[in-house]
Amino acid sequence: MRVKSLLTAILGILICAISFSVFFVPYGIVPSGVPGISIIFHELFGIDEIISICLLSGMFLIIGLLYLPNKDVMKSLLGSGLLPLFIYLFNTLVIKIDLSIDNNLLASIVGGVTFGFGLGLIYREDRYLGGLDIFNRILDRNINVNYSYITLFMDCLIIVFGGLVFGFEAFVYSMISIFIYRLMIEKIRVGIGDNKSFYIITEHANEIKKMITEELGHGATIIKGQGAYSNDDKYIVFVAIPKRDYYKLKEGIKKIDNEAFFVVSSSYEVGGGK
Repeated sequence: MRVKSLLTAILGILICAISFSVFFVPYGIVPSGVPGISIIFHELFGIDEIISICLLSGMFLIIGLLYLPNKDVMKSLLGSGLLPLFIYLFNTLVIKIDLSIDNNLLASIVGGVTFGFGLGLIYREDRYLGGLDIFNRILDRNINVNYSYITLFMDCLIIVFGGLVFGFEAFVYSMISIFIYRLMIEKIRVGIGDNKSFYIITEHANEIKKMITEELGHGATIIKGQGAYSNDDKYIVFVAIPKRDYYKLKEGIKKIDNEAFFVVSSSYEVGGGK
């Protein structure tokens, strides 16, 4: 399993490197983190992106060793080392891949999807791309702010600077790209929900349970509860169903008890039972 996890993370880093080289650098689209900073530095100071990534990643690794547990820093070591290496190998050995994309919007969309897919693979294996991930972790340990807000703030800060350097149009494309790859990261990490979970509060629990088991062919659980305000006994029917049966169940609930209160949520994984 450790070998599989390592290979998955390496694949994710490789995808990020290709996405960076093909969809971001040529179009002045600024992603988040050290890769985005390197594009800005190249435009301002003429410093090669690979050199910037190496220097910044090394600096953040050293800072991380001072302020984070070693095990947290080790999670960023692979990404910090392999990302610039893969970018270098891709640019020198593969040279150029002509995808004939003359549309910056299309580049930002495809770049967002591929970069997010790569990052999702890395994060799913409990590793990081390095660089600014380390700095974000340090902030997370020292200030009382949700980690997702920290990363969002840093992402926005970088693309705002990118917009000042490359112009408003590039800023918009960067925003589109970041929105897409943040969405992709979440989908890759937790999966795409193929099931729906229903929590149904009703006075006709047995009838709804019978409809679920006999008409839809799914199991269900009846939970006894109590109203917080009324203190009346309540019955909650819980069931997880495939998306294809969502509307069948919803309409079935209305036919049996039009006054039923229910909550529906996406279930990313359902296991066990029949």
